[in-house]
Amino acid sequence: MKNLISARATHIIALVGISKNSGKTSLLNAILAEYPSLAWAVMTTGIDGEEKDLVYKTHKPQVSLHPGMLFCCDAQSLDTHGSKVQVLSAISYSGRKLFLAKALHSLKTQITGPSTVLQQAKLIAQARALGAQKVLVDGSLDRKSIAMEKAIDALILLVGASYGSIEQIVEELKRLIMLRDLPQARLTKYQFRRLMRADEILIKHKSRWQSSKIQSLIQHEKQLIQVLERKPKALYIPTSLTDSVYEKLAKALATSDLKIIFRHPECIKLSRPHLQSLLRGCSASCLIPFKIKAFALNSTAIGKDAIPADDFRQQIRAAFPKESFFDIMEIDSAGS
Repeated sequence: MKNLISARATHIIALVGISKNSGKTSLLNAILAEYPSLAWAVMTTGIDGEEKDLVYKTHKPQVSLHPGMLFCCDAQSLDTHGSKVQVLSAISYSGRKLFLAKALHSLKTQITGPSTVLQQAKLIAQARALGAQKVLVDGSLDRKSIAMEKAIDALILLVGASYGSIEQIVEELKRLIMLRDLPQARLTKYQFRRLMRADEILIKHKSRWQSSKIQSLIQHEKQLIQVLERKPKALYIPTSLTDSVYEKLAKALATSDLKIIFRHPECIKLSRPHLQSLLRGCSASCLIPFKIKAFALNSTAIGKDAIPADDFRQQIRAAFPKESFFDIMEIDSAGS
């Protein structure tokens, strides 16, 4: 963890969880407490630091900031803190008035942020221009989230016991690690820009990428099968590939000597057996890699029977001996 946080090339870090109540705010607080001397800015893609969970009504931690740290908040939070904060800028996003502020004293607060990737990117750039060395984004595993964009330098994946049983968590982690390990497509700068701009499936014949006029795989399986029958060299898929769609395409994909480039591995919404089948049948790569650089464990299971913390840690670590997992509660003592 220390190497990740202190790396000069790592400026923007997103915290993402495999489920709701995975412990992202607790991890965010632990990182800020462990490295208070860094010039941090914090934001979220929703609202974090609220007093109670909206579903389970359980207590939730607020975001704990040290003097000098920047954060995004709404007018209500700004009024609550009064002279403890300095407003750096006011921002209007889709009718919402948000503020980029600096904590002048230690404080506990809610944080928020814009709802779109473009707006989130602009806010991060603004925070960096105002002196933030590093930005922590409380994000989500969503292909429409900035956590899945190329601007993010690193992801820390929160593995929370709220996801389900140990067996279910291990299965999901195996799937995510397979996605993390997908290679990045080898493209020229022009090809990369061409694909990044596309919001439809592209087809490569010989050396040229061509439009397919297909923006979603759902209900367009027959069209794609017809495309595959023409033996293209490659496909670019910027949309979701789901289990139900894959079952209809599996035979055509398996019989094609095909390279598939996905915009991001999170576009592949397949169960692990289907993902394994896909990777056996064709060559898959991604435009934006899955930048999971660390795993964090949270044994607290909100709304479910508790899993003993020691058992949770031991079983997850035993299932993935080549991976490093740290526990949220161990950060202060580990220091690495």
